[in-house]
Amino acid sequence: MNKTKINLISVLLILSMFVSSCSYQQHVENSTDQNRVIANSEVDALIDEFKSYYETSLSLERKNEVKLVQENLLKYLIEATSADDAYKVKIYKEASNYFNKVYPLVLENIRNEKMGKKEFVQIKKAPLWTLKEELRYLNGVADSLPAPKVKIDLLEGLSLMSAFYKNINQDTKEKLGKEYGAAVKKVMGEEFDLHPSFNEIETLIDGQGTDQDKILRTVNLVESKLKKYEARIRNIGSEISKSGQVDMKNGQIRVVVEFMNYYFNKIPDDVIKTIMSELVTGGPKMPEEEIMKVVFQNTGPGLGKVLQQIGKEKGVGEQFSKLMAILESSGKEVPLHLVNEVVKTDKGGFEVRSIVEKPLGTGTIAQVNKSVIWFEDKEETVALRFLKPGVAKRCKEDIAILRQFVPDNEAMFAKEGFTDIKIFATLIDSVEKFLNDEVDLNIAVERQKRAFEVYTRSVKVTANPKFDMLEMKVPQVFTAPNGKSNLHIQEFATGGVKFADLKDAETKKIVAREMVRMWFEESLFQSGFLNADLHQGNFRVVLIEENNKIKILLYDFGLSSTLSREDQRAFLLLGAGAYLHSPKTLADGLMVSMNSTDSSLKSKLLKDIEAEFKVSPDKRPEDWVVWCVQKNYFVSDKLGAFARGSLLIKQLPESIGETEMFKDTIVKAAIKNLGHAIADRDYEYPLTKMDMVKLGMTQIKNSCIDLFKSFFKK
Repeated sequence: MNKTKINLISVLLILSMFVSSCSYQQHVENSTDQNRVIANSEVDALIDEFKSYYETSLSLERKNEVKLVQENLLKYLIEATSADDAYKVKIYKEASNYFNKVYPLVLENIRNEKMGKKEFVQIKKAPLWTLKEELRYLNGVADSLPAPKVKIDLLEGLSLMSAFYKNINQDTKEKLGKEYGAAVKKVMGEEFDLHPSFNEIETLIDGQGTDQDKILRTVNLVESKLKKYEARIRNIGSEISKSGQVDMKNGQIRVVVEFMNYYFNKIPDDVIKTIMSELVTGGPKMPEEEIMKVVFQNTGPGLGKVLQQIGKEKGVGEQFSKLMAILESSGKEVPLHLVNEVVKTDKGGFEVRSIVEKPLGTGTIAQVNKSVIWFEDKEETVALRFLKPGVAKRCKEDIAILRQFVPDNEAMFAKEGFTDIKIFATLIDSVEKFLNDEVDLNIAVERQKRAFEVYTRSVKVTANPKFDMLEMKVPQVFTAPNGKSNLHIQEFATGGVKFADLKDAETKKIVAREMVRMWFEESLFQSGFLNADLHQGNFRVVLIEENNKIKILLYDFGLSSTLSREDQRAFLLLGAGAYLHSPKTLADGLMVSMNSTDSSLKSKLLKDIEAEFKVSPDKRPEDWVVWCVQKNYFVSDKLGAFARGSLLIKQLPESIGETEMFKDTIVKAAIKNLGHAIADRDYEYPLTKMDMVKLGMTQIKNSCIDLFKSFFKK
C-alpha cells in the first residue's frame, strides 16, 4: 500500500518521553522484550536504534536537538489548523518531508556522541517571523539536505511501536503517562500546551481508517486545543481587564478594552497562528508581560501606534504602560535572511556588501541594521533602514479594521456616554496619514535631509567646568544611484549613550535645556520644522571630554513635519485667546488654521466658543485644544503633531526633576523672538502687525510669558 508519511511528530513525542522517563524502563516486565517483534527491516532497525539511545543517557545538547525538531514539527501542525482538508494534508506532508530530511542529522549527532566524537551537525531553528515564513525557511532547510537512506513512514512507525506500548503493564503505563505530561509542561509551560497527550497518542495509534483519516485526526486534535487559547487571544482586552492592568471604572478605558477585543476578532487567522506558535515554543512559564509582548508584537502597526498612546493614559496599569513604552522602540526583529532578500530585490542600485545580523533598532514599521556599502569607489559603514516585509499590507488591513470600529459599535459608544465621536474619526485619519508617510521611505529620506539642514548646529556652553561646546548632529543620507529606493541608507554615527544613562546631573541639564530650546524655537519661530517623535530612544549623547564637547546624535524623522507661518500664527492666536479668555481671538486662530475668511463660518465659531465659555469659564489652553479636536475644528494635523512633540520633549527635563526648565526655556525663547520682532522690521514674526495691534504691544509681551507657562503646564 502506498502509505502517506505521517505522524512523525507523534513518534518524536513518544521518543522524547524516554528523555524523562527512562528510569521507568527497569520496571517493564521481561516479557516485553520477548513479545517484541525482532526488527527485520531497515525501518524497524532504525526505530529500535532510536529507542536504544533513548534508553541510555543523552547529553542536554542532544535532548535539546530533539526538542527543537519537536517544536519545528509542531509549527507545521499549527499552520495546518483552521483550513480545509486538502491544505491540512499538504502541510502535513511538508512536515513529513522535513522530518525525514532532518532526523538523520539528529541520529548522526547521537551516534557521534556515543562514539566520543566532537563533530556535530547544527540542527537549524526557524528564525521567528510569521509562521508561514518560518515554515518556508524550514522547507528550504529540508530541500538543502540529501534524501535519507531510510524514509520512515510514520503511520507504519506508530503501528510498529503500538505493540510495544500495549505490552507495558498498566501501572508502568500510568507512570509513563504522568512523566510524559510533566515533560510536556517542562517544554511548553502550563498555560500553552498544544501537544497530544500520552493517552491521545495511544488513541491515534489504535484508530481505524485511511492514512488521510489519521492525518486529519492528528491535525484536528491540535486544532481543538488551539481553539481554547485562540478565544483568549481574540478577547485580549477582556483578559487584560481581568489581570487588573487597567481601571475598568474609567469609561474611556472600557472603550479601549472593547476596541482591543474588536481588533483581535478581526485580524486574520494567520496572525493568531503565528502568536500561538511563538507562545507554545517560547519556553516554560513565560512571564505575563512576555506573553503580552509576543501578542502585541505580532499585530499590525496601526494597533501598535494606538496602543502606544493608550499606554500614556490615566487608568492604565503600570505594567501595561511599561510594555507599551517598550513597544515604541522594540518591535519584532526581522531575521537576517529576510533582510538580505529586501536588499537584493531593491532597485535603488546600492551595493550592500555586508549586514550585521543584530539590528541597531527595530520599530513597528521599520528596522535598522549596521551595514557596509560600496559607494563612490570606497567602502562606507552605514545604518541601513528598511520597511519590515509585508508591513504596507498590514497597514492597510489595520486601517480597514480601525475605520469599521466606530460604525460597528455605536450602541457601545452611546452606553458609555460618548455622544460626539468625531474625535475617533479624527484619530483614525491621523493614524492613517502617519502610516502612509512611514511606509514611504522616500519621504523619510527627504525629511532627514531637511533635519540635517535645520538641526545640525553648535552652541556655546557657559558656566560649566567640563564642557564649553554642544554639537547637534543629524546623520547624512546617501542618495540612491538609480533614483528611488526602498532602502534608507544613512551615515553610521557610532557611540554615545541614552539620555537616561548619563551619569552627571549637570550634563543632563545642559542636554535637556538645549534640546527644548532648539526644538521649540525651530518649530514655532524659525523654519517651522519639528520632529514630533523626539523621545529618549531617538537620540544619543556622546561626551568628548578631551575636546570639551557634548555631541548629540539625532535619529528617526518619520514623524516630522514643517509648520507654515500660518500654522505658527494659528497656534499663538489660539494660545493667546485661551489665556485672555477672548472668544474673538480664539475664533481668529481657528480661522487661520482653516485658511478661511468666511464671515458666516467665523460667526458660527464665535457662537460655539461663547457657549463653551459659559459652560466652562475657566477652561485651560490645553483643554481648548482638546475641545477643538473634538469639534473637528483643526483642519491641519500639524498642530496635533506639534502638541505630541512638545509633550515628548517636555519629558526630558521632567525626568531629571527639572519641572520648571521647560516653561522657563520657552519663556526666554518667546521674549527673545518677540524682542527681535520689535527691533527688526525684516524679521518675520508669526503674528502679523495687525495681530499685534489688536492685542496691544504691551499686553502681548506680558501675556506671551504667562501664555507659554500656562499652555505647557500639566
